[in-house]
Amino acid sequence: MTLYRKVQAVERVFKSLEKDLAAFKHATNLKCVRGCGRCCTKPDISASILEFLPLAYQLHKQGLALEWYQKLGNLESSVCHLFSPIFLEGSGGMCSQYQYRGLVCRLFGFSAKLDKYGVPQMVTCKTIKEEFPEAYQTAVNHIAQGKNTPLMRNYYFQLQAIDGNLGTKLLPINEAIREALKVVMSYYAYRRTRKSA
Repeated sequence: MTLYRKVQAVERVFKSLEKDLAAFKHATNLKCVRGCGRCCTKPDISASILEFLPLAYQLHKQGLALEWYQKLGNLESSVCHLFSPIFLEGSGGMCSQYQYRGLVCRLFGFSAKLDKYGVPQMVTCKTIKEEFPEAYQTAVNHIAQGKNTPLMRNYYFQLQAIDGNLGTKLLPINEAIREALKVVMSYYAYRRTRKSA
């Protein structure tokens, strides 16, 4: 599968997830606190390389891939480089690349994971629980009743089916973005070399 087809496949997973998330939010009234961004400041967020392939591809198209790759290599903070400390009007949040955010960013707060007994459990933050307790309880009940809920593992499995190597290993988020950039830059550098030979 070509790199561009992988990017398209990841974007299809994201598009399907967005529909599922919209339905879940509508059914439960669950939402983020506007201008919060606390989850983005966690220093230990992990992600796969594959979930940031669309971002890396977009940065390559804009001629910014190498610049971003170098910036990410020199970061002193482990907080996601995409995080903006101010709410970005029209972007959907405090992510400077909201449209190209990773799978982990899309799922957190509005999905479920299976516990050790295989029972779906709500995955959200303390802020949402405290600010929207009724909506949170509605979401917990929704899940307990077996109603349609975005299940984290299902989307990770979909990514792994696109590329098992790039979709399986989890890295610190900035490292995952940097590795995605490396994949894209290497792919296109090789293609240019081969065409000129």
